[in-house]
Amino acid sequence: MKFIYKLGNRMIRKCQSLLGISTLGARAIILNSKNQILLVKHVYQSHWYTPGGGLKKGEPVKKGLLRELQEEVGITVIGEPQLFGIYHHTYLGVNDYPIIYIIKNFTQIPCNSPEIEKMDWFDYDNLPQMTSPGTIRRLNEYFGNSPHSDTW
Repeated sequence: MKFIYKLGNRMIRKCQSLLGISTLGARAIILNSKNQILLVKHVYQSHWYTPGGGLKKGEPVKKGLLRELQEEVGITVIGEPQLFGIYHHTYLGVNDYPIIYIIKNFTQIPCNSPEIEKMDWFDYDNLPQMTSPGTIRRLNEYFGNSPHSDTW
């Protein structure tokens, strides 16, 4: 499964790069009442990430984020997510723009997404060893241990 995903992803990214197509996604730093962070590990990637994903064609950013959170981790956001930052990232020659929100008020129901291998809550000072570098940078920004950057 991982090999097929990676091969397909590289082919799509190559086409996007050749056509000059940029991508847009939304993720969330979700904090529970203990100030722990929800991270997910996808079945097709080796690192832990903040939950979220790509937007569908014509889908507003917040609507896409709320959809992804319900589909992947069973979270329904209460109130408005707080915009944290918009970043630029170049991945396989494609300009990608992740938009990050902060979420503290939510409900969660059990969820079995075929995309998610594991999900868990972590203390900021005890993140899993395989947390993605971009996720670590965003969390360092949020918790005040590094200045805010525009680059993923």
